Amino acid sequence: MPDMQTALLARLAADAGVAAIVADKIYWSKVPQPAPPAAPLSPPYVRLQTISDLRPQDLEDYEIARETRVQVDCFGKSYKSARQTAEAIIAATREPATFGGVVFGRIKAEGPRDLGEDTTSGFIHRASLDLLVWHRLA
Repeated sequence: MPDMQTALLARLAADAGVAAIVADKIYWSKVPQPAPPAAPLSPPYVRLQTISDLRPQDLEDYEIARETRVQVDCFGKSYKSARQTAEAIIAATREPATFGGVVFGRIKAEGPRDLGEDTTSGFIHRASLDLLVWHRLA
């Protein structure tokens, strides 16, 4: 059975603009790290996380369409790289589309917020945005 998370990841990975920046380095929740002594995963890459998944309902049952808030963290070696990835994600999800058995409405973006993290291999820039994803099964 299709699910929104798998379909959204596939949609982003299939977009030429996103793929040109991060290739296939788009992950749900946990970013895999190479086993030591290999260096940590090098940016750019994207981490997706479901923040909320409202299930509207009427008196009989849950409604078919719903809105899910997805946090998208775009990691880059530079501020510019992280922001470019965020903008590519926004462009890739702007138009309604059907992908992987899921019908997506226009996806609204909030952000990106400027964040970052100090790591043992230096500072990693992070542009974080929220996607408000209207979707239903096809």
